[in-house]
Amino acid sequence: MFAKKFQILEKTLVLRYPVSSDARNLMNLINSLVKERADIAKTKPVTIRQEKKWLADSLKSIQDKNKIIILAELDGKLVGSCEITRDNYDVSRHVGTLGIGIIKGYRGIGIGTKLIKQTLSEAKKLGIKLVKLYVFDSNNVGKSIYEELGFAETGRIPSGVYHNKKYKDDIIMIKRL
Repeated sequence: MFAKKFQILEKTLVLRYPVSSDARNLMNLINSLVKERADIAKTKPVTIRQEKKWLADSLKSIQDKNKIIILAELDGKLVGSCEITRDNYDVSRHVGTLGIGIIKGYRGIGIGTKLIKQTLSEAKKLGIKLVKLYVFDSNNVGKSIYEELGFAETGRIPSGVYHNKKYKDDIIMIKRL
């Protein structure tokens, strides 16, 4: 079982792989982001049944070396999650797509940066050579963090998302590992 510990604000941050008993905490994490109307792709809350199925499917994908998920716990509370999912197509199996979510109140203290770095490191071990992500043009903080971590904008889909009753550009960023 992988786990890394860090100190943040005199608290213990643990980065670890998920287990099936994490379903309720993961549901609470995603639903808190939905409720906040955060700049993420989900806009509707998930049920515990949906989250259990997603987690079971994800654990199988992890086992099959097609996905990496790292969770962040601060003093035992699940506060973030980062994943990289390998592309399905034969010609792009070396490419992964990154997604991350941090609960409000725990952003801006370095958890996301540590999560992304660890997830990228694990992806590299799986032979993923290129990581892409999508970020809404309204998410300036996220975009600047991705740039600090070496991601570069390579494309933009004008009005590519409709979020919070507004059309926003969907920015595509990549990083070579």
